[in-house]
Amino acid sequence: MFGRSHFLDEDVEAFHVLCWAWLLKCTGGREALRETPLVLPTPDFFPPTDSSGHERAEFIFEHVRDLAGMSEWPVQLVPQAELAGRVSTLGRVQHSGTAAGTFSHTGNSGQITYDPSHVHTPVKLIATFAHELSHYLNEGFQEASPGGWELIEPATDVTSVFLGFGVFGANSAFEFIQTQDFESQGWSSEKFGYLSLDEWAFNLAIFCDLTGRDVTDLKPHLKWNLFKTSKAAAKYVERREIGRQILEDIKGRAAD
Repeated sequence: MFGRSHFLDEDVEAFHVLCWAWLLKCTGGREALRETPLVLPTPDFFPPTDSSGHERAEFIFEHVRDLAGMSEWPVQLVPQAELAGRVSTLGRVQHSGTAAGTFSHTGNSGQITYDPSHVHTPVKLIATFAHELSHYLNEGFQEASPGGWELIEPATDVTSVFLGFGVFGANSAFEFIQTQDFESQGWSSEKFGYLSLDEWAFNLAIFCDLTGRDVTDLKPHLKWNLFKTSKAAAKYVERREIGRQILEDIKGRAAD
């Protein structure tokens, strides 16, 4: 009785619930989702490689595509050149001169670009690839995402959680970076993706709930504050029966 009335702002929470109903409706439903792996930053999912540069990016990308169940989807992976002043389509990163990633169609296939500097930060690279592949998936749906064009990027981040890559998006979402030069030192912040930390935690909790996983499985792989928030989100999702709300929303859509 003393729990918070909503984990997120009411409208934001409703948007995320609608996103999950939309994704389940447009794919194979809850049973298909149960077959989706919870992708983790371990050698079981991403074995080590001695490759470097674009070859390393391609190696990682092929694993992401396979884990997303999109290995047969034609797509070209292209490293970005220096794009001074361009705004990212995935990351809103301070002092960044390149986009984290982009997706576009080229004929009958897709094209994904990535920031080559992220080859050395594989968690961000995997989050980028998962986000752009989510764009590819969503564009094939007959039903538009909840919230329309203005919320297409947050809906795409939700899709990346739906595909099993929520740990990567959440861990990349926000961090403080120590900076130092000859005259001063301090901290800068980096924002990556379109969801807040609470939103990532909420969606990870929904993924665990709908796939029958225990959120404690995330503990070794999430930043401490994210795991703590995800654990609280899981309790909220269970208490408020968010999974049941999502499944009922699907039934309501079908009836319409």
